[in-house]
Amino acid sequence: MAIHHFPACWDGVNLDSPDHQSHMYSTTKGQFREADPCPASHPVRVPQLAYETMWNTTAFDGMWPKDGSQPFVWSFMDGKGYGTHADYMFGWQGDSLQRAMNSSCMFHACGSPGMQGILKTQTVAEMNKCAVKRTVEEDTDGWLSELPGQTMPMEAKA
Repeated sequence: MAIHHFPACWDGVNLDSPDHQSHMYSTTKGQFREADPCPASHPVRVPQLAYETMWNTTAFDGMWPKDGSQPFVWSFMDGKGYGTHADYMFGWQGDSLQRAMNSSCMFHACGSPGMQGILKTQTVAEMNKCAVKRTVEEDTDGWLSELPGQTMPMEAKA
């Protein structure tokens, strides 16, 4: 699983910065929790956002190397799993973000008793129907003998 915590405090001035980071400040360290107060340098609170991505690798259970080594490699040659990336793209409809911000619901609680109607929740099956249409038809299931432009197998290096 990969977890990305997005910064929750803005400097109130710059929409971007040369390093694409310093105009924002992260108040979350480690586990996702209520964010600490914003510092004076970044006084504007923005919605706290975290992405959790999980991969179901059970289909590969019987295919692991005999030596027990970890066989998965990111397409950019990271075999340890240190390199992940997330971008936030605004996709809230109408005033749904404001309704969520005005409420005290978190995670799945927006559909719990007393919170119904704040946000429409979806089942996992409904969520999985939302996908970007493929632009290239290719087999993406199973082991690859090599990554495009790379030679396999690759050692997982720190």
